[in-house]
Amino acid sequence: MFHNRLSDSNPCLILFEYNFPVCGPSQLYFVDSEGCSRRVRKIDSPQHSEVTNLVGSCNGLLCLSFPLIGGSSVPHSLLIYNPFVGDAVRVPPANRFLNQLEVFGFGFHPRTGQFKVVRIVWHKKIMKVVDPALDVEDVDEEFATVYESTVQVFTVGTTEWRNKGAPPPQLADELGPPEALVEGSLHWLAVVGMGGVDPIFGIISFELADEVFEEIPRPPCQRLVSRGYNLSVLNGCLSAAGLVDAVHFDIWLMKQYRFKESWEKQFSFDPYFPSGGPSFLRRFPKVICAMKNGEILLQYNYSALVSYDPVGNRFKTLQKSGLPNSFQALPFLPSLFSAKATMNLQL
Repeated sequence: MFHNRLSDSNPCLILFEYNFPVCGPSQLYFVDSEGCSRRVRKIDSPQHSEVTNLVGSCNGLLCLSFPLIGGSSVPHSLLIYNPFVGDAVRVPPANRFLNQLEVFGFGFHPRTGQFKVVRIVWHKKIMKVVDPALDVEDVDEEFATVYESTVQVFTVGTTEWRNKGAPPPQLADELGPPEALVEGSLHWLAVVGMGGVDPIFGIISFELADEVFEEIPRPPCQRLVSRGYNLSVLNGCLSAAGLVDAVHFDIWLMKQYRFKESWEKQFSFDPYFPSGGPSFLRRFPKVICAMKNGEILLQYNYSALVSYDPVGNRFKTLQKSGLPNSFQALPFLPSLFSAKATMNLQL
């Protein structure tokens, strides 16, 4: 009953506070976009840990990173946390490499009933030079430093990470976290080609059941894909949104997943300019989610939350007391299951 009631209401939000330019632990916040409270509520950190990043939100669970105790080349480990129940499950640390860069994703697949954490790591490797044509740097006599990338998967409820080989070449080390979880697949925005001097942005997915990468057809809008866009989930569909020229912000929906012909331009409006923050950042909103009344919730400059009414073509800034100055916003559906109990659910 609790789940059904929440599913039929406006989505809640989890906010992760950014502490730029100061590095250190950050605060989590909860926002009920439909409730009578106009305040933003702080969420206690799990197990008195110092949260450093919000990896993802899925089915009422959060995947959080926090500092490891003791010296390590990896600055953090992971927790799966239900902020409503208050319990957490620790994810064992993955293998550590020399001078590594890493990105995590977190999601659930309805067919397998499993939560999984995906890790893509780029790292240096010292090897003996056997091919003079090898693309290497820092050559020192017979040895050189080369760069490798690895995909690792952790199924929540198990004890070990599993290696899945190298990621697709489009997923370079500048990659950010996945932007959307749709149909049990995580989705990244990546450069998949060049259109003259401009990069062409495409969509790379990782299917959590079979654990394979795939390139998803991108929207049929050349101006959009050559300028870059952001991904989200709207009404259960994969969405791509971005600025197509100086005066239009378009939102596309893939009505039938994986079918290129099902992309439809759902909304198009002039960019809104909320007050505060650098003007060039205010032009590029991030789509957060769809509201029950048909409005679209947007975030500007990692600070302002704005609802867009496509019928009246109106914008309204959400006024919430206690909103942090800079934050990441994610849709969140609260759950009464404990984190430990949820690991054993099989749908």
